[in-house]
Amino acid sequence: MAAVLVLAGCANTVAGSARPGAAPAAPVLDPCALLTPEQATFLELQPQGRLTPGKEDRRLPPSCRFSPGEDSDDPSGVDIVASLSMSLATFHAGAAPIEELQLGGLTWRRYPNAFGDGFCNYAVVLSEQSFVEVTTTNFGDKSKACDLAKRAVPFVAAHLPGGAPAPPMPRKPAEPVSPLASMEPCDLITADQMGPLEVQPQGQKTGTGRGNIDGDPGCEWPSLSPDRQPLYVALALDRSADQVAQGEKADEQVQVNGRGWGLHRTPQDSKMNCAAVLAFGEKSAVMVTGGHRREPGKVCDQVLKALPVITAKLPPA
Repeated sequence: MAAVLVLAGCANTVAGSARPGAAPAAPVLDPCALLTPEQATFLELQPQGRLTPGKEDRRLPPSCRFSPGEDSDDPSGVDIVASLSMSLATFHAGAAPIEELQLGGLTWRRYPNAFGDGFCNYAVVLSEQSFVEVTTTNFGDKSKACDLAKRAVPFVAAHLPGGAPAPPMPRKPAEPVSPLASMEPCDLITADQMGPLEVQPQGQKTGTGRGNIDGDPGCEWPSLSPDRQPLYVALALDRSADQVAQGEKADEQVQVNGRGWGLHRTPQDSKMNCAAVLAFGEKSAVMVTGGHRREPGKVCDQVLKALPVITAKLPPA
């Protein structure tokens, strides 16, 4: 009963005012209503489909394009055609099906496509003058052209008369949250600890949505000495230590409170910066940077003084 109500609820008349004495417009089945946003997202598609009105005189029923989602590895997307005023035989110009299978409690038939084996369609007859068809493609590996269609069809069937309930949509395991996520970088050094570091006591928040510098959440303490670089701390919540260090091998390993920091010094003819990077699990890291503008031998002094203070406040990895 629920499927019948859904189908009836999708039927509507074509927009516009009817002329006096004109025949009522033919009902239209909205193909974009045959996948919910949740189902489309589960199939790694965009949650909303894009409707293309039909042109029955050209044998083109209404269709809906669900484009691939941003994180999808499948470039195909899903196209759904739905007609309440055309037979499936007319739509396929009398061609015979090449495959028949049961999906979602309904009988679906696959028809040959004029554009080749990279296309795959599965169609179900609703009545003598109505049908629904689901189409996907895969030109890189034509043997997989039907894979996404077979996943989508049971969800479409759940919205049609006689269709079985939609398959369950198990949630993907949540990505582990870094222990650093709850930390405020500006709290890693307190005002009474600033003296030896030669920086201003008030740190400035950095990071996307936090300050003028985009990127990882961080904090920058301006230097009190014209020779010193600002002291900067960043918490990379979804990047490894190797990614933070941009693949560069550390010049030295420093043990601080039982934790190993990789120390990176820039060439002497550069800006004479120093960066210390600490791996925090496989997908997060802490980075501390500073430097000295005049004396290469002092380039890491400030960072090395800050590491014990910062390390002591970090949570267990």
